[in-house]
Order: sequence, then C-alpha cells, then structure tokens
Amino acid sequence: MRTSGFAPAEAPEGEPYHRLARGSRYRWWVPPLSLLVLAFLLFFLWVAVALALTIVALAEGGGLGTGSVRVGEIASLAIGLVSAALLIPIVLLVVRVVQWRRVGTLMSVEGRMRWPWLGRCVALAVAPVAVSVLLYLSLSDDFRTGTMSGGASSGAEVAAVSVSILVILLLVPFQSVAEEVTLRGLVMQWVGSLGAPAHGPGGDRAVARVLRSPAPAILASGTLFAALYASAYPGDVWTTATLTVMGTSTAWLTWRTGGLEAAIGLHLVNGLVQLVLCVLEGRTAAIGTGVVIGAGPPGMGGPFGLALAVGVMVSYALTVTWFARRAGLRRTSAVARA
Repeated sequence: MRTSGFAPAEAPEGEPYHRLARGSRYRWWVPPLSLLVLAFLLFFLWVAVALALTIVALAEGGGLGTGSVRVGEIASLAIGLVSAALLIPIVLLVVRVVQWRRVGTLMSVEGRMRWPWLGRCVALAVAPVAVSVLLYLSLSDDFRTGTMSGGASSGAEVAAVSVSILVILLLVPFQSVAEEVTLRGLVMQWVGSLGAPAHGPGGDRAVARVLRSPAPAILASGTLFAALYASAYPGDVWTTATLTVMGTSTAWLTWRTGGLEAAIGLHLVNGLVQLVLCVLEGRTAAIGTGVVIGAGPPGMGGPFGLALAVGVMVSYALTVTWFARRAGLRRTSAVARA
C-alpha cells in the first residue's frame, strides 16, 4: 500500500512512552527546531497575557471596574488559567507540524487518550487528595476559627466567591491537561528522543544508552517547573522540594503506565481542590503567583506540605500501578505483525 509523503510518522514500534517522538521522520534537527518554535510561540503567549493583565489593572485603577478588588482578582484568575490552557494548541502544533507525528503519540503508547483509564485515575486521585485536605484543614487556623470564607460577608462578596469557583471548575481541567501535555508529554518525549536507537549508528555508545533510558526524561520533565519556580523564588526551598516530588512522581507514573492519564487525573483533582480552598480562604490573588499553582497539595510551603506531597504521591502511585497491572495496561507501543 502506498502512503503519502506528507503523512505523519507513526509511533516507533515496541518503545516506551518517553521514546515515542523518535519516529520514522525523526532527524537530528527536529529537537532544536521544536525548542525554537516552542519558544517563539510562548513569547507571543506571554505578551498576550501581559497585555491582558495590564488592561485589567488599568481598568480597575482607572475606575472602570465595579470598585471591588474581587473583580480584578477574578479576571486575573481567568486570564491565568486560560493562558495555561492555551499551551494545548501550542504543544499540539509543535508535535504535529514540527515533529511531524500524530498528536495521539503525545497521549499514550496506544496513540490516543485512554479515556476509561483517565476516568479511573481521576477516581483514584480523590482519596489521597481528600486525606491531605483533611489533614491540612485540621491544622488550619482559619478552619478552626471559622474564617474560611475569606471575608465574604456581603452578598457581593459571596457572589464573587461563587464566580471564582465557577471559573475554576470550568478552566482547571484544561489547565491541568495543558501543563501535563507540556511537561510530562512534550518535554519528556523531547529528552527521550535524543538517544540513538540501539540498532542504529552510535546506538551502542554509553551516552546513547543513558539518553535512551527513562531516567533523564523523567528527571527533566519532573524538575523543570520546580527549577523555574526556584529561579523566581530562590528562598522558598520547601515549595521547590514539594514541586520536585510531585513533578518527578507524575513523570515516573507517565513512563510506568505508558501515558499521561495518571498525571492528568491527579493534577485535575488536586488543582480543583487546592484552588477552591484558596478562594474560600480569601487567597484568590495568590493563584498564579507561583505560591499556588495547582500542582501541589494544600498547605505546601513548609515541611508539612512536603510530607503531604510525599504521602499523596506514594499512595497514589501504589494504587495506580496496582490497577494498571490488573488492567494489563500497555506500557510500550505496538509492534507490527509480520
């Protein structure tokens, strides 16, 4: 059967998730070109976000708003979540046009999003996140003194809290998917594609063997966001450690289960709970500053937050891997029959 020369590359046969970008159309210049195009598109996204936030600030400062600081907070919240969600089309464009492969190879080794497995991962994330929230609330001064409403004493304030929660419920699913397809998807497969195949030229070299292994891809995709956070907040060691634990754990789960579903499931549940709690505590303005980003458990920022992160990730990883084994989940791409 003849195939079009413009057809996208299929996934390489019998490879784990982190190696799926090394298809038949892979060339040495694809990784640097992918980075260049990604940086170009992210720059314009950053400019658009900065412009939108500036317009909101000018509108509030110039008296064009309603006079409530909550309006600006809600607008900034929505802009931040939408800007994160816009990573989805950017990443898919890089995968499909620059790397010239099917976007399904970004989702799993089966070349698609495994929706039933994603639904199960979301359900499995509820219990560990709920336990961490209960532990957090039990030690929260606001919870013990009954001031979790963030000062929402008037009807307008209650409405603002309600609108903020609605924005979170509508946009956090897209934000969660966007961050995972970027960090646990594109970054992991970008690093994993660098090692030459074992049967190809240079494939027997030590460097190639290391790059083919999952460790560099897991570390890169799991620590990138923590490194960016540390550069912006160098004194916040505990939060950096928490982000590192969460990132590397979800990266390992992505490799172990052969897809993004486990990482997305935890991120979705954890992000929804954490951001809603921030709104109820009156910390809406902190969302998006890096202190609260939806990737860590409530209360992170100290040794207790780090302990919560470790507890959540250990329990979630054990449960997910057990169910993955029982379900016979594929961990490598299919091999064509002779």
